[in-house]
This record gives sequence, C-alpha cells and structure tokens, in this order.
Amino acid sequence: MVGLGKAAAFGAAAVLLPWSTACALDCMTDWGMAGQIVRRQNLITVEEVSRSLAADGVGVLVKTTLCRSDEGYFYRLVIRSPTGQLKTAVMNAKSR
Repeated sequence: MVGLGKAAAFGAAAVLLPWSTACALDCMTDWGMAGQIVRRQNLITVEEVSRSLAADGVGVLVKTTLCRSDEGYFYRLVIRSPTGQLKTAVMNAKSR
C-alpha cells in the first residue's frame, strides 16, 4: 500500500507536462526493455501510476508508453475517466 506522502507525490506527478516536453526522441514499444530502463533510472513504475490515478479519482489506466526526450523520461498515458471517456495525458516518469 502506498503511504499518504507517496500517494501525494505520485498524484502531483500526474500533472500534464507542456507539449514541448512531450515531444519524444524515442518511445519504447518493448516493455521488457522499458522495464529495465524504469528499474535502472529509478522511475515511477506503471503500477504506481495506475494506483495513483485510481486513488485520485482520475480514472483507470488503459495504456502506457515510456518515452524519452531531452528533458528525461515521461509516460504517455491513455486513461478511462470515471464517466467512461478516454483521455490522453503526459506524465513525468522521474518524480520520486
């Protein structure tokens, strides 16, 4: 279970990034490779992102893509809102 301090940090991390930051140099299609990067770079895990979105009432995580830009790693997210709408978001992956 994520502690309140961690949950608050993850919730704050789910803020949308400016579009210029979201311009990816590289996006991972292989989650075996992406998982290694997440561990090596100590990034927020997809499980933590999913729990944070659900706990904050934002919605359910449908799809996650790990991408890299000049500023670092970020996630491109597809989220199903509580009303059933699909929304896209971008989240910094290194907010620990």
